[in-house]
Amino acid sequence: MAISMTTKKNSTDSTIRSIFINIVRTFRLGWQCNRPFMLLFFGLSIVGALAPIGISYMAKLVVDRLIAVQTTTQVITTTFLALFASQYLIGLLEDFLNSYQYEYVERLFRFRMQDFLSQQFSAKISDLDTAHLENPETYNVILKARGGYSNRIPLFIEYAMLIGSQIGTYVASFILLAPYGIWVPLVMTAVVVPRFVLKNRQSSISWSIYNQNIPESKELAYVSDLLDDPKTIQEVRIFQARHALLKRMVKLQEHILNEIRKPLKKYMASLYIPIVIESAGVALLAYIKLGPTVAGLISIGTFLFYTQLLGRMLASSNRVFTQINHLYDHNLHINSFFDVLNLPKLVKEKDPGHVFDEIAPPLIEFQNVSFTYVDGPVALKNVSFKLNPGEHLAIVGPNGAGKSTLIKLLLRFYDPTKGSILVNDYDLRELRLSNWYRFVGTLFQDFVKFQLTIKDNIILGKADVVDEQKIREAAKKSGAAEFIEKLPRKYAQRLGKRFDDSVELSQGQWQKLALARAFYEEAPVLILDEPTSAIDAEAEAEIFENLDRTYQNKTLIFISHRFSTVRNADKIIVLRNGQISEQGTHEALMKQKGIYARMFLKQAKGYIE
Repeated sequence: MAISMTTKKNSTDSTIRSIFINIVRTFRLGWQCNRPFMLLFFGLSIVGALAPIGISYMAKLVVDRLIAVQTTTQVITTTFLALFASQYLIGLLEDFLNSYQYEYVERLFRFRMQDFLSQQFSAKISDLDTAHLENPETYNVILKARGGYSNRIPLFIEYAMLIGSQIGTYVASFILLAPYGIWVPLVMTAVVVPRFVLKNRQSSISWSIYNQNIPESKELAYVSDLLDDPKTIQEVRIFQARHALLKRMVKLQEHILNEIRKPLKKYMASLYIPIVIESAGVALLAYIKLGPTVAGLISIGTFLFYTQLLGRMLASSNRVFTQINHLYDHNLHINSFFDVLNLPKLVKEKDPGHVFDEIAPPLIEFQNVSFTYVDGPVALKNVSFKLNPGEHLAIVGPNGAGKSTLIKLLLRFYDPTKGSILVNDYDLRELRLSNWYRFVGTLFQDFVKFQLTIKDNIILGKADVVDEQKIREAAKKSGAAEFIEKLPRKYAQRLGKRFDDSVELSQGQWQKLALARAFYEEAPVLILDEPTSAIDAEAEAEIFENLDRTYQNKTLIFISHRFSTVRNADKIIVLRNGQISEQGTHEALMKQKGIYARMFLKQAKGYIE
């Protein structure tokens, strides 16, 4: 796990550049979110940087004034009282500013910022191309970003503001110390360099540990999920794998802890060196001015002001280093957030794009369509067919034949590698997608189970039209009405497990509810991918009878492994290895005695026997 010095330096430099870039980007987000709060934050930071120095200077003036008219005993008393009073006032002011800035302003800003960031992130994710969502590397970046961007970005802004405030204090102290001899602030700057080197080294070490332990960290997270996820607990228990997985978890945790412990020991061995150097530096600089103060060449008030500036420079530099460490900690997750926001559009639309005024079943044609996934196999090759308005098309074939890919291309989740898909003689790439999706209804095999009310689930595809009678008709056609009427709140019943008073449905019931949504929408083109896989044969037959009636003059495209539903389609396409091996009606394909006929007879034999 050794890393060359050049690699460490390049990694550190890259991280520092990344932090500066993210400071600009997060401040821009903050400005877009709420300008008044950002300005108030900035103003309070300036006050917090300069006010303590101002109080120290006022204490100097007071001490010098009082000493001028007092005896020696009174001078000592006054000096100590002024010292404690100034320290008290500075602490009181800092507490007041911190309470207002970080308990009130920062909290309100964070709430607003979290809402703003959630809107930005959700808007981006919901508009991402399918290719991004199906890319494991991109999906990992999304998970990292989702892991804490709403908290980390506001904190990042806060830490950056604190750094700016402390740098302001440091610069002001440097300027005010220069009249005592320019070498004084230069020496103070020199004595804090060891701490900077140490903190930078610590940050580099922590980042190198993180980067090197990605395999172990990922495996640990996965093993934890296996033990925590309700979906996996039952199988883990049946296989009696719980103890083995717990043992694996402990081993991974110990490995990661040991890797962290090695550089941490080296860091702790050198931790006290900067403290000694800083303390010695401040003591030496104070001692040098003590003689002139005793001799009366420097006033006591000036000496107090001088020593407080030394302490202020030291404290501000240490706070800067501490906040920089916080920026290091949050930087990677913030990078992931901006990486997500900067993901490019892969499927690009024409502007403005063609729109259809009439919502009617269109003519759909695939012309020599081929498609290959990035870094993947050929999914479709020279696929050509025509689907007339109002026709019902069934797509069959073995797993991996390209059935779902064909649907993804028709919905323009991807663009063909070769060939064209035409809709009413317009290339799909020429259409405005929002308009095209008005024509299309879908029900995928892995459909979303919306944990909303029954009513909301049904109208979701056409939420701008709420027709109570049509809602009940759609539920009846899909076979969902029977179980809906038995629910405590019927169509107002919330579903799922997340909310109170909700009810969970079986897979078949969820599928019927999803079909009700399709019936309610009545889109000119309906695409169904294994729409009745969890529904019994009798209910399936009734559902397809209702589909045939509802979509008598509309286009219906469905993928199914059940040939009892396939046989009634106007056209059947048999896909194999990404190519159309056969197409035609059920009767025509049975006469060919090819792949379709063999698959049909094999399934029919299973039912008969």
